[in-house]
Amino acid sequence: MSTPVAENRVPVYRPYLGAEVASAAQSALEAGWLGMGKLSREFELELERFLHLDERRVVSTNSCTEALHIAARLIGLGPGDEVIAPAFTYVAGHQAMSRTGADIVFCDIEDEYLSIDPARVEELITERTKAILAVDYLGLPCQLDRLMEIAAKHNLRVIEDAAHAFGSYNQGRAVGSFGDITCFSFGPVKTITTLEGGAVVTSNPADVQALHELRHLGIDSDTDARYKNQRNWEFDVVRQGYRCHLGSVPAAIGLAQLAKADEFIHNRQEYCRTYDKAFAELAARGDIKLFDTEWKDVAPYIYVLRLSDGGRRQALIEHLNARGIATGIHFLGAHEFSFYAGSRRGEMPVTEAATQQVLTLPLHPYMDEDTLNRVSQAVIEFFAPDLETA
Repeated sequence: MSTPVAENRVPVYRPYLGAEVASAAQSALEAGWLGMGKLSREFELELERFLHLDERRVVSTNSCTEALHIAARLIGLGPGDEVIAPAFTYVAGHQAMSRTGADIVFCDIEDEYLSIDPARVEELITERTKAILAVDYLGLPCQLDRLMEIAAKHNLRVIEDAAHAFGSYNQGRAVGSFGDITCFSFGPVKTITTLEGGAVVTSNPADVQALHELRHLGIDSDTDARYKNQRNWEFDVVRQGYRCHLGSVPAAIGLAQLAKADEFIHNRQEYCRTYDKAFAELAARGDIKLFDTEWKDVAPYIYVLRLSDGGRRQALIEHLNARGIATGIHFLGAHEFSFYAGSRRGEMPVTEAATQQVLTLPLHPYMDEDTLNRVSQAVIEFFAPDLETA
């Protein structure tokens, strides 16, 4: 079969960049204040509203990686400390932690939702352990309550990497509205985007000033002025800081995206249900494994199949590519990377199986029925050409 022309290919991601997004960006450019400003603060306030925050506060950043980094700095992570983290996640989280000089300790994941396994976490705690990095995979929340119990028992901090879970609920509570520290991503391919961007949600309002200093060069008294599109020309530098604030144009784009977030999430939930229905017989046959969810409280960032025979994954990738359908792999195991070869780790049988089995299918705003059927039918043709999509 010949490869369809590029314009007919189905991408894994396609961000929504409609007229209202372009208009918001244009208005921000015309205002002439391009750095952190009024719109940056408005975006933070709207995030707090969307996430149903009470005493918790949002500090925006230019990426989720930097959000994780300044969260690590906030809790004092540094050389000699250890952070227990899943290997099954994007390496940005590991890099954010190890940038402080702390050591990563790799932990296995649980089989049901592929998030860090609390039972395995507790086995890895030593006197050097200072924090746990929890990751919400695909949009499915991790076992945060259990991790918080373990952290309280051992006097640890928990940083939740919720890059995949903006808009998800964990036992009836919005992700980010409880726990210790939560970080979100608004990167180019996330559920909502600021082009590049992220945010830290802190449970301690007293931390907000420190986060403001950390994200803007250690300066003590510039944020309030910038939130008014002004500059403060007299200030002190009170700590080592970084330059990772969110500018006005990305914030404007984020506000336009946030206004449509509920619709984006609803659509993605429906698309995941459509996929699940189409693949139900493949799952019953044992060809693939689907996640046990009805997607009601999950804001899915990606849609992932787990192949029962991971050895067939490359053949499926090539099969779909020949039909003009792009795929992804979320994720490789970070414990296999050269940079982390010397990192302490536990036994990781679930991680090692998952990294061979997972395959990401296209999921993005405003997919039409024909596209969903095209993707579904192509997968079914690979495993069971005699079946048809529902």
